[in-house]
Amino acid sequence: MSDPEIPAPTRGGPIWSQGSATGTPVVPPPPPPPSGPHGSPGSMPLTAASPPIYAPGATGPAGVEDEPYQPRYARDSGSPLPYMAGSLVLLVLAWLGMRWSAPSAGAGDPVRSSEWWINITAVLLPAEDVRVGAYSETRMWISLALLVLAATAVILWIGRIGSNLRAGQQPFGSFLPIVVFPAWWLLPVTLGITSDGGRSRGDLLVRFLTALAILVIQFLLLRWPLLNRIWRAGALPYDLASILLWLPMMIPWVMLFGSNAYTLLVAGENGRLSDSSWQPTPAMGDWAQGMTRLTSVAILVLLVVVSVIQHGGVAEDRADLEASRARSRSSRMPLLPPGI
Repeated sequence: MSDPEIPAPTRGGPIWSQGSATGTPVVPPPPPPPSGPHGSPGSMPLTAASPPIYAPGATGPAGVEDEPYQPRYARDSGSPLPYMAGSLVLLVLAWLGMRWSAPSAGAGDPVRSSEWWINITAVLLPAEDVRVGAYSETRMWISLALLVLAATAVILWIGRIGSNLRAGQQPFGSFLPIVVFPAWWLLPVTLGITSDGGRSRGDLLVRFLTALAILVIQFLLLRWPLLNRIWRAGALPYDLASILLWLPMMIPWVMLFGSNAYTLLVAGENGRLSDSSWQPTPAMGDWAQGMTRLTSVAILVLLVVVSVIQHGGVAEDRADLEASRARSRSSRMPLLPPGI
């Protein structure tokens, strides 16, 4: 009796049920090393077909993560210190130009009266006495050019401050300061002051009433809100204190224009000044000029303080941005296998 034939190996079914030709069970191959967030990426060989493995939570080079810091100012903000430096230099030059162009007895070709000189200096320098003449025409135009350049530089400076705002604040740019800070309310009084013809009582009354209306509108509707926004642009506390930057100046000018208009209205064409119970006095003019100088210096100090604060905040924003980008780049570096 011969031994039974060895059965043919099984070809179907699971791999653990298959046998070899000798009857030895086939051991299943080991599973591939785990990969993913909970695996061991260092045990996988890095080949040309294998993509780089990044640290958990990283999005890879193509991913873009939001920066983890909150900027203090808008992304297009810039330091206002260069604007401040240019404005201060031009203000000093304009002041020197005004002294240089002052009329004197030794002037060879003096300007007796100029409409341009009177109106520009009245609008840009309301705290100074209205001068109808200059040392010479050349000095007059050079001084006016320096004065206009200084005013333009200050307006651009304020516009730069108005662009460096925190979240939730609205920018105010450079157009609003053009409307707010020049003394446009003096133009109704100074226009035509060099003409030969006299002014009637009705003409003067309309001029002073128009000047009073422009003054009240500018201060209450424009200057007050703008100064308050400049104050808050520097994150300064007690922004209600910004009222001190315009109200002390407004009161004497209102009294000066109001008393002139009232006197002209009461006195009539052939009346006397004594008929008015509220007459303009030299003290009103002195008070108006003094308060104008004081508030102008205070506004200039406010602009300097806000500029320094914004410069520091913008510099901190840029430093935080660079630090955030450095952390983001380091978190996205591929983890290479040992020995690579």
